[in-house]
Amino acid sequence: MISDSDRISRREEINELFEQLGQLLKEKVEILLIGGAVMLEMGLKDATKDIDVVCRSGVDKDKLLAVAKALGFEIVGPEKRHKRLGAKPLAVKGGRILDLFAQRISYDFDLSEAMWQRAKRIRSFGCLVIRDASLEDIYIMKLIANRPGDASDCSSLVIAGLDYNAIYRKREAQYRKGGETKEKVWINYIEEGIARLLDSNLTIPIGDKISLFGSGVP
Repeated sequence: MISDSDRISRREEINELFEQLGQLLKEKVEILLIGGAVMLEMGLKDATKDIDVVCRSGVDKDKLLAVAKALGFEIVGPEKRHKRLGAKPLAVKGGRILDLFAQRISYDFDLSEAMWQRAKRIRSFGCLVIRDASLEDIYIMKLIANRPGDASDCSSLVIAGLDYNAIYRKREAQYRKGGETKEKVWINYIEEGIARLLDSNLTIPIGDKISLFGSGVP
């Protein structure tokens, strides 16, 4: 278990890890960085516990796990706080936790090609190509995850300014994908997360619309 004292507070430490991973990879692997590591890079967060990484495929995820293991990371099962995300396994070394996903988070919530294209910045470290996710996509991921610290991160993202119309369109498209009758548990997580923010006296323009999708109203 990682303690709060092991939180990463320097973006240089994260970039050093990516450089090490990229040098060990034999083939190009592209990832979407979608959590606190991006917020740390942008000055919206002082420290982070998890480095949330989404790979384009299960094959790429396995490649990244293999090089992480070669760097001395221990491959372990998810902690209780990762329950909503379905992340498995995790790569852990000291204060660094790589939460690795393959094209989706929270079970049936897929990362569309549009989410990859919305990335604000693209960087390369050897064979590792990193896209920094948009603030809107980070916001949705953190609403779903509800790990300790995610609520305060969402508050910081709200204050930084978000395109709520874009967020709503993305969630609507995701909800409709695969048919209206398919259970999509993540929409309930989003609704719960927005309710918590509203209780903190933050204004969330799409709160009512998200609730309609959660209740099945078209």
